Amino acid sequence: MPSDDFETRVRGVETRRKPNPEERRRHLCDAAIALLAEEGARGLSHLKVDRRGGVPDGTTSFYYRTRAALLRGVANQLVRYDIEAFTAAFEEDPGDGAGLAALAEQMMRIREEPNLSRTRARLELTMLSRRDAHLAAGFQEVLENYRSLAERLVIGIAPVRGAVSQELVAEQASVLLTYLSGLVFGFANGSTEPASREHVQRQIRAVILGVAAERR
Repeated sequence: MPSDDFETRVRGVETRRKPNPEERRRHLCDAAIALLAEEGARGLSHLKVDRRGGVPDGTTSFYYRTRAALLRGVANQLVRYDIEAFTAAFEEDPGDGAGLAALAEQMMRIREEPNLSRTRARLELTMLSRRDAHLAAGFQEVLENYRSLAERLVIGIAPVRGAVSQELVAEQASVLLTYLSGLVFGFANGSTEPASREHVQRQIRAVILGVAAERR
């Protein structure tokens, strides 16, 4: 009868020979994200992903036959990460200030890994999405989710008497997203401007209330 140690070694070999396809794809996409962040889209190749991921040559091309398929796999993974962050922000009620604090905290985390690399990779793919409808569709879904959150945040921070002006809320949310996009771009490109969560919170509030004041 085989020993327990022998059976354990056999199971270990079988596991190495037959990796879980979904886990392997996630691992490869994370390696590709790191490469995109460091070298940009031009520095991405199947072989480099293999080497970065520590897998045998040809692994990435087995799971993603073409460069387009690899880029779409990476985009889908980034969208999943974005949705996770979006869901976490939505757990708080924007009306009591917790939503504002959660959003500011998310912005600050962009300066930390792995969020910094994911943000840089996302910016690279955003440029490519102009010529790839699949990439564009995934990022557009995330943008609409954040627009919904921005509108909820606006209503919670700047409550109005009577009927809510949807036109004003839409404008405030649009300006807020523009401000956040600039902040993300700055952080992703190594901005040394000092900032804290409280600083970002004040600026978000100023943007929202400033648009309303300009309207008046």
